[in-house]
Amino acid sequence: MLFLRRHALAFGLFLLVLFKLWVVHTEEIYGSSTEYDALWFVNSAKHWYWGSPYSWTAFVRPPSYPLFIALAHFCGIPLRIAIELVQMGGFLVLIAALRKAAVPRVLCLLIFALMVLHPGCLKFNNYSLSDSFYTAILSLALGGLLLTLFTKKIIHAVWTGVAFAVLWNAREESFLIPIILALSLGLAFFQPRSAAHSRKVHAIFWLKRMAVIGGMLFLVVTAVYAANYRVFRSFAKSDMSSPGFEAILKALLRIKPTHVQRYIAFSNEAIRMAYEVSPTFAQLKPEFEGQVGRNWQRPAFDTRGIDEYGPWFMWALRNVTANTGFYRDPELANRFYRDVAGEINRACDERRVPSRFVLSSFLDPGAISRIRYLPRSIPYVAKMFLLTYEKSPVRDDTNLAPWMRSLYEEICFRRPAVGASNATIIPATVSAALAIRVQTFVGDTYHFLVMGLALASLAALLVLVRYFRRLRMSDAINTTLLLLAGTIASRFVFFAFLHATWWPDLDPRYLLPVMPLSTCFFILLIYQAIAIVRRPVPA
Repeated sequence: MLFLRRHALAFGLFLLVLFKLWVVHTEEIYGSSTEYDALWFVNSAKHWYWGSPYSWTAFVRPPSYPLFIALAHFCGIPLRIAIELVQMGGFLVLIAALRKAAVPRVLCLLIFALMVLHPGCLKFNNYSLSDSFYTAILSLALGGLLLTLFTKKIIHAVWTGVAFAVLWNAREESFLIPIILALSLGLAFFQPRSAAHSRKVHAIFWLKRMAVIGGMLFLVVTAVYAANYRVFRSFAKSDMSSPGFEAILKALLRIKPTHVQRYIAFSNEAIRMAYEVSPTFAQLKPEFEGQVGRNWQRPAFDTRGIDEYGPWFMWALRNVTANTGFYRDPELANRFYRDVAGEINRACDERRVPSRFVLSSFLDPGAISRIRYLPRSIPYVAKMFLLTYEKSPVRDDTNLAPWMRSLYEEICFRRPAVGASNATIIPATVSAALAIRVQTFVGDTYHFLVMGLALASLAALLVLVRYFRRLRMSDAINTTLLLLAGTIASRFVFFAFLHATWWPDLDPRYLLPVMPLSTCFFILLIYQAIAIVRRPVPA
């Protein structure tokens, strides 16, 4: 009994891990035919990313997630189980940090249970997409930051830097990482200071630890970029963020059309002007005006009823460039992009075409003027936190080719289909039927919990404002709340801004990395408000 009492938290967490694995034991990776998304990750993993035959898609996405799939396959772990294990591992590290912040064991168990049973994880872990992996590593990295702050141990700073490097190479929105690191640096200066240390010594102490995190991040990212350069001749995380591709996008954005439309950063008019001033770019005209170009205009037509490319232009550009023959080798593709960028920039500088100021290759120059749409986008994004989960009755896209199905079965260790049936495979057992019922219950009710926690958190925030003088920045729970709030808010605001200015139809999976964190944040905020009210007033 003494042993169980002493290790009750570890035992409870272990039981929750087993429970989650049982809940999803009927699940498997969905067979998606999306050649540039889910299917791409699996195919890239088959070649360990850097072994993929060179093409316009070989280097299109960052390497972290394909390498994770490849590692899971090498270890003989089905991808559906592997993503659960790494995700729960990230959550457990965060729970360990919460214990260092003196969060009660019962509350830690509750937070872990609600994080692992989030319907977003039930839904999106079934797809071979990087968002589920990003969710795991983000929680791991945040847990590492908190452990570094609370224990002051350099070893936590070392592996946290590596975790952030993995995160950096998991998706394109890496600029959110410096925001998190800057916030953690600010919080570090408010950590309890030893009486023997001056403020200067205290600041230097934390600067060294944050430098270790930044140094490890830099070293690993540099190594990955160097490997990419050796294979793909681009010192970047992916072709989408390679110098040549960013240069051509920025040059095309400089061309100012006579009519500016929301969500249409690269208009057909600007593309036609580019043909006139760039002989190199004009070589793409037959493909842009042919079937390939029209196919890439279909999404914008379906969603907005206009014959434009919209945010899909970046994919269209790469596709037509490949069809014209410039992706025979990486040097040729990079040179083509640089030549086009040089010709268009020269024309803009010489005022042969109307031009405009461009801040970034991935930011519509008219984005600032469209911030007025942000108030509409905020509730749109907020609704994504209330998603529900319903088990799909089918296991594959209807257009999934036999070779695609074989690839999923080989790399993801997915169960083979029964004959020609496309129905989800559910074992005919009582255990499987009960697991499905649990999933259905969680999927149908979790959003009510989120709404309740959100309302209670709003009340808790008002309480904390009322008792603001009792709050201390050095308090470990306040540190945790501020780090979680900054992480959640930065991603939320970014995607709300993206919806307002660049992308009309955001997928909820982009918010998945902060959905379980939001549940954790709400519970901690409520707990802290109760603790502050009950705390005695200092004499």
